[in-house]
Amino acid sequence: MGIPVGYGWIEVKELVDLDGRAAYHIEAQGHTNEVLSTFYPIHDVIHSYLDAETLIPLRFEKHQREGRYRADEVVTFDQRSHRAQYRSLLNQSEKTIELPPDFQDLISALYWFRAQPLGADHTVTLDIYTDEKIYRTDIEIQPPVQLELLKRGTFPCLVVEPKASFKGLLVKRGRLWAYVTADEHRLPLLVKATTPWGAMSAVIDEESIRNVLGKTSF
Repeated sequence: MGIPVGYGWIEVKELVDLDGRAAYHIEAQGHTNEVLSTFYPIHDVIHSYLDAETLIPLRFEKHQREGRYRADEVVTFDQRSHRAQYRSLLNQSEKTIELPPDFQDLISALYWFRAQPLGADHTVTLDIYTDEKIYRTDIEIQPPVQLELLKRGTFPCLVVEPKASFKGLLVKRGRLWAYVTADEHRLPLLVKATTPWGAMSAVIDEESIRNVLGKTSF
């Protein structure tokens, strides 16, 4: 499936107390491998905290190391006032961001989507917070396909394609397709993307399939 350039994972770490509210702590990491890190190292860590009762995001932390670029930020979401408080840990700048009534962050959106009743040939819409902005995102669900993965098996999957817009204008930075199992798990197995740097893909490892599905194929 091409030349390996990196690896990543996402996991629910634990249930924590966040300002008196029970919250799920979810961590996502992405890293370039040793070869690519020689030229352009990427080491990203993201934390998302979801209200354990409503699954609405309460806090979002991002720590990015991409080449010479650095970002360390914390965002606290106030669902009652529909505002987010952004703070940079690098320069200590702060700002208040207006929020729509219902939204998700980049990480919580994945879990929100997996919990939705899905069917082929329809679209799910949500607002996603990222990079101090709110993007209206339409997720188009295409007809099921049989996805064959080397050494992993064959799986019936739904193909989903998110399309984001900002202030009514479609964001054109490439396209992305995700293949999620067509069962109750909605497990993402494969992601394909076209970017300004070329085509990229990410595939789930065998151990994760066994842990969630209990088998390597249907």
